[in-house]
Amino acid sequence: MQQERRRVLSCLGAGAAWLAIPGARADVWPAKPVKLILGYATGGATDATARIVGRRLEAALKQPVVYEYKPGAGASIGADSVARSTNDGYTIGLTDTGPMTIMPHLRTLNYDPLKDFTPLSYVCSTGLALVVNPNVPAKTLDELIALLKKAKPGEYNYASSGVGSVHHLAGEMFKRKAGVTMGHVPYRGAGPALTDLMGGQIPIMMATIGPALPLIASGKMRVLGVTSEKRSAALPNVPTLAEQGLTGYEASLRFTLVAPAGIPAAAASRMQAELQKIMRDPQVIEELAKLGNDEIGPRTPKEVADITRDDLKKWGTVIRESNITLES
Repeated sequence: MQQERRRVLSCLGAGAAWLAIPGARADVWPAKPVKLILGYATGGATDATARIVGRRLEAALKQPVVYEYKPGAGASIGADSVARSTNDGYTIGLTDTGPMTIMPHLRTLNYDPLKDFTPLSYVCSTGLALVVNPNVPAKTLDELIALLKKAKPGEYNYASSGVGSVHHLAGEMFKRKAGVTMGHVPYRGAGPALTDLMGGQIPIMMATIGPALPLIASGKMRVLGVTSEKRSAALPNVPTLAEQGLTGYEASLRFTLVAPAGIPAAAASRMQAELQKIMRDPQVIEELAKLGNDEIGPRTPKEVADITRDDLKKWGTVIRESNITLES
């Protein structure tokens, strides 16, 4: 009995000594579910994108991915929640252009998009489609520009999903580069705007490509160009606005995965490595492409940070030059 007691005490002492070794942990990451925060409501394109990646991440980490939705304020509520979460590696967020590179110029935020996040992976981007109601007498971009230059003030307006949205800023960038005048009509979301465009209440819109695809195919709206740097795989026969003479024009909604700043190096490294593999998976690429996404694939954390920095500067310039405020 005495010998057995000495053996147990010896084992306990060895375990305590192991735990005292720098870097040694009893709970190897990940040891519990990972929370994925989204700045939008359920059921939209962002939710669909998150779940395509999230299913693979669950399998890779062998831990559940729990989705938490925090919509509002141009998705900045969701981004703020990620930035202020405990930095233990168990909270990540799917962010996009809005909260990371547009809203910082329009709102007073509690987070810095360049300092308060750990970049994990690039996911994809989606350009916008410049669409018009079929009754608009313009079959090409050149014809639309000519029409707008001859139009009376207030005769033609364009819709967006809201003030400060990428759709709004893409419209303002188009006006400046094309030298045309249009009024801006902000809606509470892209769905109502698309409905009114089909009904003829609004003639023009910069629409996210995925939701617009079936409406374009059915002839309920006409597409005159895409706003991405390269042609969209979903609309390969539609030229970009830059191709059609608006040199340097590019407006895309970019999706990235981030975590709070300062998460453990082991967690960051593991998450980044798994996401690199997931974003190279041909099935993932195919599923994301069906949503109208492009530029699908991995980027290094530095590349993600550089893209965020560049877009922050670009959209800041558009906002200043167009005098955009949340009351615009």
